[in-house]
Amino acid sequence: MKEISLNMSDRDEQIGEIKRCAEAGAPSAEVHVVEDASGLIVRVVSDRYAAVPYADRMEDTFGDLAPGVREAVHTWELLAPMEVSWYGDLAGEEGSQPGWSAAFDRATGSEPAGIVFASDLDEDLDSAPVVTFYSLKGGVGRSTALAAVARKLSAEHGLKVLCIDMDLEAPGLDALFGVDREVGADQGVVSALLQYEFGADVSILEHVIPVDDAGRLYCMPAGKLDSAYATQLRSLEPEIWYRESVNALHQLLDDARGSNLRPDVILIDSRTGVSPVAAPLLFDVSDMAVVCFHPHGQARLGTELLARALLRSTTRRSRGNRGLTPEPRFVVSPMPPGLSATRLAERAKSWVEEWVEPFSSARAGASPLSADEITHVVPYNADVAFSDTVATAKAQLAPYGRIADWIVQIVPEQAPEPALHQRTSVSKAAALRQLSFSTGTAELLDHDEFLQDYVVTRQVNETADPGIPLIIGRKGTGKTALFRWLAAGGSDGWVPVLVTTPNQFGGRPDWSFGADNYGAIDGALAAKGLDWGSFWQVLMALAIYRTHAGAEDIGAPHPAIRGVEEGDYAATRAIVEVLSDPMGPLECADWLRKVDARGDRLLLLFDGLDTAFGHSPDQRIRRSTAISGLLTKQADLAPRLKHVRMKILVRQDIWQSLRFENKSHFFGLSRRLQWEEREEYFKVVLKRAVRAEAFRDILAAFDENLPRLDVASWSSDQVAAAWGALVGERMRGERTAFTSNWVWNRLADANGDHSPRALLQLFAAALEWERDEERRSGYDRSVLRPRSLALSLEQVSDPALSALLDEEFQELQQVAVALREYGRTPVGEEVLEDALGKTPEDLIGLAQEAGLIAAVESDGATRSFRVPDLYRWALSVTRRGPM
Repeated sequence: MKEISLNMSDRDEQIGEIKRCAEAGAPSAEVHVVEDASGLIVRVVSDRYAAVPYADRMEDTFGDLAPGVREAVHTWELLAPMEVSWYGDLAGEEGSQPGWSAAFDRATGSEPAGIVFASDLDEDLDSAPVVTFYSLKGGVGRSTALAAVARKLSAEHGLKVLCIDMDLEAPGLDALFGVDREVGADQGVVSALLQYEFGADVSILEHVIPVDDAGRLYCMPAGKLDSAYATQLRSLEPEIWYRESVNALHQLLDDARGSNLRPDVILIDSRTGVSPVAAPLLFDVSDMAVVCFHPHGQARLGTELLARALLRSTTRRSRGNRGLTPEPRFVVSPMPPGLSATRLAERAKSWVEEWVEPFSSARAGASPLSADEITHVVPYNADVAFSDTVATAKAQLAPYGRIADWIVQIVPEQAPEPALHQRTSVSKAAALRQLSFSTGTAELLDHDEFLQDYVVTRQVNETADPGIPLIIGRKGTGKTALFRWLAAGGSDGWVPVLVTTPNQFGGRPDWSFGADNYGAIDGALAAKGLDWGSFWQVLMALAIYRTHAGAEDIGAPHPAIRGVEEGDYAATRAIVEVLSDPMGPLECADWLRKVDARGDRLLLLFDGLDTAFGHSPDQRIRRSTAISGLLTKQADLAPRLKHVRMKILVRQDIWQSLRFENKSHFFGLSRRLQWEEREEYFKVVLKRAVRAEAFRDILAAFDENLPRLDVASWSSDQVAAAWGALVGERMRGERTAFTSNWVWNRLADANGDHSPRALLQLFAAALEWERDEERRSGYDRSVLRPRSLALSLEQVSDPALSALLDEEFQELQQVAVALREYGRTPVGEEVLEDALGKTPEDLIGLAQEAGLIAAVESDGATRSFRVPDLYRWALSVTRRGPM
């Protein structure tokens, strides 16, 4: 054979060349190539070796192998079949040894075909997840973070936690828990692993020490530090674990899971740096890797390589025929106090975003990786740093709460109540057919359907008070829904009178005008030198006269109104005629006084004012003048009318732009429509869900009375139960562990305001996704699987941004363009100022007021602003800033 000259660094090419050479030198041989921390192990099994002395086999088969490839192999096993039993089994397939060399080779390799994390799965893991805490360099609070998270998981989440100290050269986890004096001879990880290496039976519980009195937190120490420990540590051979039929590391973890301890989660404290033990922990057995680092330049390259290696690895767990990828999470620690903290945190998140962004395309069918979601900053705390142990005080554990939330996401959930689970399995298909989450505006809904779906919350009762004349709300917060409820007689003891209504409202009266009508009215007022207040009192008189039977006894407010024909033209003409009469508006005012004296309690309703006047600049000016006139007239009439009240619903941005005398009159006499209580907010979607008979059957398995009760009266526990049956309790792969938290946070604008319309749009999109997904893979823990929400958020973002920019704040289009072009959040104030040109502070202030952006904490030098998730998708803001 001709010698092949190679200078290979790529491991796959080296392995391929070894196999080609072996097949040429020993045809029909069995060839195995395994990698460990020291390099490659090659085993060739061939009948022809029976006649070849062992010393000659190497030259006979691999004499022509390139030196560069030969140097990569540290062990050659060239065996006849009868000799295999002497050498023992070579566990694992080619390339299965999770060593650092192979990992770093992968880090710069091609993009993986698909990345699936444990948190992506709809089903639970089949055993306790393993979470490894790792750092390339020491001094970043890795062990402290593990101990604090373990205490939170056990004390606050009620989980049974086993902590394993695999920092074998510098152990200390037992000391952090305060149990180091309880460690006995031949107890701990090193002793157990040696016993497994020698094939001994190990009682895993003998190596575990209880940490708390509740029986939920346990520590497996590295061992008792003495001369015997040092000897045992030198004897430990991580390299052989993947060559033996029994892998010592696998066996230790499997025995821990299968023991009477039955932990819910296993936390491992790994050795720092490129150590032989750390590689299999990170790349083979971990479901999640919590990587701790400080954003110093020394840590950047190594942590980047590690991140890319993790994302190109697959663990011993599998889903179908594909292994799961260890899920990376990053903890920035310790973050020093002072002005530099924000800058360093942003630097770290920018690094993480840069590391993970190339892998987004490999996350088909799952949420892309985001630095915001997978990075957490732990501030420096002197009490923690100088303490010998990790305390149990909640205040000291609080900074580690988000890490605990990450882990909770992959811990198998407690099985649902058998009756509820069975009912969900039986009824889900029917529920998916029957469920409907209408996303249309309130004015388009059928009357009966609207009343059936409307949830009368505490806020509704407060805003319905006839003593509150002004209701202010953002678009989509439920102003028109409130109007429809009041129009249907929702305010007890008060007769509704529709004065102005939304354009598409069914049963819209002739005198609820559009842009052309208001243009004609404006001309008539100008011709007579009248203000808009005169028009409104005439319109109120017309509306009462035409709709309230008791008003006929008093006669018409004005001759022009008596017997007016149907249609908006006739109504407009009649009003213009009244305005042309110098006494006309006064006659109508006097007529209103007479109606009030009758004692009939009338509630005059005004809605649809935002769109009725048109959208041109001149029409918007007319709208502001007209609404100011309406509010001024209300303030004028309120003291004189006891039984005739007005309820005026105005969009928040319009109210803020109004300038009129006595605007302060409405302080204390107005209410802002906003959803401050999440249970009330969730009732909006749950009331629509209970219309489905199959979903009511599922709820009855939890509480047979629940489907019979009005959703508005449900307690917090009942809302939680129904919510869990509909969409599950916990989110997978997201920042917050619970679906309720996730929905509440993702659907909030930058000011924390929520829109019921966005909630219904999210569930409508999730329902469609679930119907398709259920055909591919069944799921019976809830009607909608939690993953359906995360994958449907994008469909909510576009209409939410459109409603904000096209209908409420057209002047913010320039801000939206600037955010799109920058493509990152948060965005620095200087970036916006450069993009917005003249008077940028006005637009920036308006964007904050509208909830498009929110200021974030800064170091005092410059401000920066974040874009909320509700608008982030629509703006294509998916990267982490600043640049």
